[in-house]
Amino acid sequence: MSADEFQKKEGYFIQGLWYPRVTSICQIKNKPALYYFYAQAENYEEADLKKNQAAAEGTMIHHILEKIIIGDGFVVPEQYLGIKKAFDDFIKNHAFHSRKEWLERRVKHSNHRYSGTFDILAEVDGELAIVDLKSSASIYRDYRLQTAAYLSAVNEEPWLLDENGNKYLIPNEVTKRYVLRINQKRICEKCGVTMKLRSMGNKIEANKNSNGCQHGWGEILGEWELKEFDQPEVDFQAFINAKGLWEWENQEILGRIGYL
Repeated sequence: MSADEFQKKEGYFIQGLWYPRVTSICQIKNKPALYYFYAQAENYEEADLKKNQAAAEGTMIHHILEKIIIGDGFVVPEQYLGIKKAFDDFIKNHAFHSRKEWLERRVKHSNHRYSGTFDILAEVDGELAIVDLKSSASIYRDYRLQTAAYLSAVNEEPWLLDENGNKYLIPNEVTKRYVLRINQKRICEKCGVTMKLRSMGNKIEANKNSNGCQHGWGEILGEWELKEFDQPEVDFQAFINAKGLWEWENQEILGRIGYL
């Protein structure tokens, strides 16, 4: 890989300086769930196709939720109505406020020399928080590193950057970090088993009552889970350790581009 390709793939240029991105750094950590997913597939190509389908679906869900938050009259596609139902239920249970300027914004940490783009900055139950949207099957421990990096960066340099380099000042210290996991499902009206709806393939949850059932699926429903992470200092140190390993792994090319 050329230096230009590496810089484009692994980071951002901000005001003429290159910073590695948070998600690239976090890739250095071992991911047992991902390895298990690949091991369960019939072959690598099938697993890679499903992985790409899941990523595309995640991007669409991000887009839908951002449009809902902005409130510009966006019509949610019928196949994603469960996502809207899930978010509507979430905001019935939590005080939530965000704005267009707080969505998909880039932050940087000049001291530790990294950058990243978080999903949402919002007031959640009265406190300013980083909210990372996920459409994964579970909330994984790995997400602690990513959110800790964003939280530290946004409080170190309280400016949000858009793709044109425009700055938006953050009004207060960001004190919380969450993962908001949102998915959609259908429930069998005969046996009560749940089917998770995914573009990579629907998955019926195991249930002893569903054996032999000729399922009759009900309407599309939403499901959501809000997870707050504690101990940001511990997680941030783990992220810095991961960054050191990432720098070691890419030492040669980072030296060529002048980062090390």
